Amino acid sequence: MQPCEELKNLVLRHYGKFSAGSQSETIQEMYSLQEGVVIIGAGPDEWFDDREGILRVIKEGSSTKLDIDVQNIEACSEGHVGWTMDRVRVKLPNGATLPIRHTRIYHQENGKWSMVHLHVSIPAPEGSI
Repeated sequence: MQPCEELKNLVLRHYGKFSAGSQSETIQEMYSLQEGVVIIGAGPDEWFDDREGILRVIKEGSSTKLDIDVQNIEACSEGHVGWTMDRVRVKLPNGATLPIRHTRIYHQENGKWSMVHLHVSIPAPEGSI
């Protein structure tokens, strides 16, 4: 396993598009639409494992501007498989901030990295579980 600056830069570019409210094209570039792709969000019903559901999620989130502060990001690869882990703070339109964690898995399709799995979590406050 090796550090992978290419994947790290891909995620950082994606976050930059979210801050500009123009993430639709980069989201479509990042995700593989092959069978087996899964997006798991932080909400109880946010489990998308079919092409139509994934495309709907991409469309719904494509124009929302978010202020994202990347706390840390790590990216690694081994052959044609790569993964990233990060922690960010997102400033919501109402001014509140939300800590979010992401884990992504990629594989190379036609010479470029494509995301095949995304898992989003929001840490529970200390003592709440």
